[in-house]
Amino acid sequence: MKSNMPSALDQIKELHRETTRGAKEGLAFRYFSRPLASTILYFIKDTGITPNQVTILSLLVGILGSIVHLAMLSWGGLILGGMLFMLAHVLDALDGQLARLKKAGSVVGMHFDFFIDEIKAYLMYLALGLRLLWQFGSPGTGHLPADTPLASPTWLLEQLPIAFSPELMFYWLLLGLLSLAIGLSCTQFFKRPEWKAAFPAATPALGIPSLPSRLLAGLERIGHFLVDYPSYIIPLCLLNRVDVYILAYTIVVASYAIRALLQMTIALWRVQPYGNRP
Repeated sequence: MKSNMPSALDQIKELHRETTRGAKEGLAFRYFSRPLASTILYFIKDTGITPNQVTILSLLVGILGSIVHLAMLSWGGLILGGMLFMLAHVLDALDGQLARLKKAGSVVGMHFDFFIDEIKAYLMYLALGLRLLWQFGSPGTGHLPADTPLASPTWLLEQLPIAFSPELMFYWLLLGLLSLAIGLSCTQFFKRPEWKAAFPAATPALGIPSLPSRLLAGLERIGHFLVDYPSYIIPLCLLNRVDVYILAYTIVVASYAIRALLQMTIALWRVQPYGNRP
């Protein structure tokens, strides 16, 4: 007699549908992290594991990925570090899905998750930036020495120039870290209920101000994709071209930081705090 009990695969699919409605999406979330997270969720749904514990675990895995990037100076180490960051991304998807399944979501948990995501963004950027700073050859060339253990064993990569010299890489890294700090601080400020009440239409998105709407929308879509680094970091690790990530990510976060500061400044500049008193 055929059993009417749903198979494990059917249960995983149902868990996936139930716990991903309205969740944030990106290529990595949609096609990689959430499907894997739903599979893990099937095995832990009846345990006492909490969403916050999964969030903390994702941070620990991210820290481990950073250590691997900096300690294993080889092409394999680059790929392993990237895989660990992708595992942290899977856990980032899992904590939200577990919270939805158990109806354990909270405002504090949401802000804690965002806080951990900020730390992982810093870790990823800093680890790969420092790695590239150590990876480059003699000053001013920006090329890998032929005998370096960091060089990829593919012919194609030996023909492609690295995007930075060591000197430029150092200043570019500082610019990126500063932009990340400013951008994340602005984002937190824009999330304040007082700001939303006072300036409901003054929260910026990724992009550059004062451009035609279609061009701006296109730039913002590209910006959102580049900020969602898990969507493309593994291919860049395989190609040994994480310098492309550093270059593109820095441009996007710097653009956002400039736009956010400008929009905040303009909005507050126009405020008359003294009313119409004589």
